[in-house]
Amino acid sequence: MDSTRILAILAALFLFVSAGIGQEIPKLGIIELPDLPSKKTGSPSLGFAGMMGGAHGNVIIAAGGANFPDGLPWQGGNKVYSDDIYILKEGQWQLSDQKLSTPLAYGASLTLPEGVLIMGGENETSTSDKVYLLRYNVSTNTIEIKEYPPLPEPLAYSAAVIEKDFAYVVGGKSSEKSVNSFYRLSLSQPLKWEKLEDFPGAARALHTTAIQETKDSRKLFVIGGRNQMAGNKSKPLTDYLSYDLREGIWKNEGVLLINGQPRVLMGASAETMGSMHLMVYGGSDEVLFDTLEDIAFQIVREQNDSIVAKLIEKRDQILNTHPGFSKEILAYNSITKQWFVYETLVNKIPVTALSFKKDKDFMIISGEVSPGIRTPKVRKFKIAEAVEPFGAINYTVLALYLLISLCIGIYYMRKQKSTEDYFVGGGRIPWWASGLSVFGTLLSAITFMAIPAKAFITDWSFFFLNITAILITPLIAFIFIPFFNKLKIRTAYEYLEDRFNYLARAFGSLSFILFQLGRIGIVLLLPSLAISIVTGIPVETSILIMGVLCILYTTFGGIEAVIWTDVMQVLVLLGGSILAVVWIMLHTETSFGDMITYAWDRDKFNIMNMDFDFTKSTFWVVFIGGLASAMVTQGTDQTIVQRFLTSSNIKNSQKTLYTNAVLTLPATIIFFGLGTLLFIFYSEIPEALSPAISNNDSIFPWYIVRELPVGVSGLLVAGIFSAAMSSISSSLNSVSTAYCNDFHQHFRPETTDTKLLRIARIATVLTGIAGVLLALWMANSNIKSLWDEFYKFLGLFTGGLGGMFLLGMLTKKANSIGTLLGLVLSAFLIWYIGVFSEINFLMYAFFGVASCFIFGYIFSLIFKDKR
Repeated sequence: MDSTRILAILAALFLFVSAGIGQEIPKLGIIELPDLPSKKTGSPSLGFAGMMGGAHGNVIIAAGGANFPDGLPWQGGNKVYSDDIYILKEGQWQLSDQKLSTPLAYGASLTLPEGVLIMGGENETSTSDKVYLLRYNVSTNTIEIKEYPPLPEPLAYSAAVIEKDFAYVVGGKSSEKSVNSFYRLSLSQPLKWEKLEDFPGAARALHTTAIQETKDSRKLFVIGGRNQMAGNKSKPLTDYLSYDLREGIWKNEGVLLINGQPRVLMGASAETMGSMHLMVYGGSDEVLFDTLEDIAFQIVREQNDSIVAKLIEKRDQILNTHPGFSKEILAYNSITKQWFVYETLVNKIPVTALSFKKDKDFMIISGEVSPGIRTPKVRKFKIAEAVEPFGAINYTVLALYLLISLCIGIYYMRKQKSTEDYFVGGGRIPWWASGLSVFGTLLSAITFMAIPAKAFITDWSFFFLNITAILITPLIAFIFIPFFNKLKIRTAYEYLEDRFNYLARAFGSLSFILFQLGRIGIVLLLPSLAISIVTGIPVETSILIMGVLCILYTTFGGIEAVIWTDVMQVLVLLGGSILAVVWIMLHTETSFGDMITYAWDRDKFNIMNMDFDFTKSTFWVVFIGGLASAMVTQGTDQTIVQRFLTSSNIKNSQKTLYTNAVLTLPATIIFFGLGTLLFIFYSEIPEALSPAISNNDSIFPWYIVRELPVGVSGLLVAGIFSAAMSSISSSLNSVSTAYCNDFHQHFRPETTDTKLLRIARIATVLTGIAGVLLALWMANSNIKSLWDEFYKFLGLFTGGLGGMFLLGMLTKKANSIGTLLGLVLSAFLIWYIGVFSEINFLMYAFFGVASCFIFGYIFSLIFKDKR
């Protein structure tokens, strides 16, 4: 390749990168929508408190509410409840001809696919237990009202959330007092209310709720409110509760503290944000509320008219000069359990407002901005995306790093004279480089981000999953490697034909190829998603950069280019990780000893859960499943086996394996330690972590971009790209090797070596293109379900392949018929376990290996084979 082409590629690379440069945006976007209209033409709109509604289809529904149309309450105005229903359609409010069956306000409401669910509420005469579904009929432009099963008791000022097929209603106030009630409504047929365990502590109303992921499971959070009983003084509440939706257990999470001070929040609005935050908008505190309530009780009890007049004057002065309710948006991190002020607005945030999530925006409609005073304002809030400007220096570092990877491929292109060079490096690769390459291949970009994220979210319980890769080393070194080296094979699956038959080889190789195609797509996509969140580089741009560069240098340089780029990537990632550890420790005020104590007290160092529970990530699940997974990966995966085959003898192949084992322990400690340090850092400075982070794997990249020095952060982001490219290039070269040796040469053995080299390069390009297209397709699909389904079906066979290899290497009586029957039965067993049991997915590999080995051996004894 001449210099002109290299410059063209470099220019294209810069275009790709510059297309994704993120711009700094405000922390919060606010869009003013049309005010609620006045019912009387020519008079100002007052707005309502306690409206109910939500979004349905392309309209917003706002129903009921209460206000003081005849004058402020302390000036003799009466509270009037409304039965009107307003519709916001195409940017304009209109008053519906349909009305609620009775005037109503302060009920709970939820947005369902079928419509808007309104539960409970109150009016001048009573508290309601009625439940209605309001839906908008597009063809008739009308609101249809359907009655649902009533609440088990009349409730107002309650809060509701939806989770899967259930609507949960928490607390509230009956006609006499606040309650501890907790109910849920099944939204699937038959519609039925179920009473759950009452929440602990004081009864509460005027609270808010939201659901978020925590360390252990999804939890429903109940925040603030007050305990109120007719005739008695209210008690504002500063604590907040959580309800484990899986275990069904309530927990008092403690006092809501902002800068060390307890905070009361009454009538606030809340939304779930990102993967670990709750956002709480506004709320009334207890200071003036408590004073006004004291005055009200004194007026009722006082007999002296002059004293009553002074009390009324004092009350009116407070109400006339009331500063209004809070302007703050608070954030809560459900992992670090830290509260902080996210933003302080210019305008007051209304309480007892209609609020709900619509797409990515949070709607707050009308409400009360100070005692007795409503607002007709309708606002749409949007928390800023977690994007930090990456900067020209960082982009330059990233581009240069990626260019070096390409140049390595070009450099080794001249050495690729035969398939021996292309597939195994012609014996020129030192064992230590192969060892670093094995380590780099196993240390993908997903691992580089996922392990710190896992330790941040939970603890060190997955630590032994990596340690099993060390413990399995003797088995690979003294059983698998001698077989592969003595047979002088090019692919691991060639052994299966020598031991059993070609069908076993073809099945093993085809399973590997299909698995790697999916793996390329996943490894391209997931880092791109994480990087996109924190840098603003579009996901598609990242996929194309990594995919195209990988295809180029792998096609040009073969296994040598793959291994030497892996070496560079390992040095950058390990060096950068060590730097991040040092940087965090230098930029936190907590001493190292206090860090250890803080993390220890919060169970962040938990390594072993010794319960014999195979449905959770206990020690036994991690250890047994990890050993099986490590054996399958290091003993049968062509991307790893191919590194062993680059060495000229068994001893050097074993050294390659030992290099990976030696590096795994310190790297595991570094990555898990990073997660714990990030937990401590963001506990100390909670506002430094963006609430908009929706992908936990973005936590470490966010720290890299936000906290590390310019240039260093660019190098580490480049390292993440490179780590992904390392795994992809290994897959590309290995798939090419498997196709050429396991399929092409079998059916066309007369193919010359020169032609086979050309076919290998074509196979590399086609595989890369397929992987890139798959990643681009997945970028616009349901990622989680694709990931789950991919590993559900391909996981049926990977464990079984490990069992096939062990049958061949450890037994003499295993034959092709018995082994293949064992593989099929093993796949069926894993499918059954995955669908009909709750056994942890980490155990799939163990059951696959064990069942294939046992069934294969038994069937081999039953079905004799002449071989």
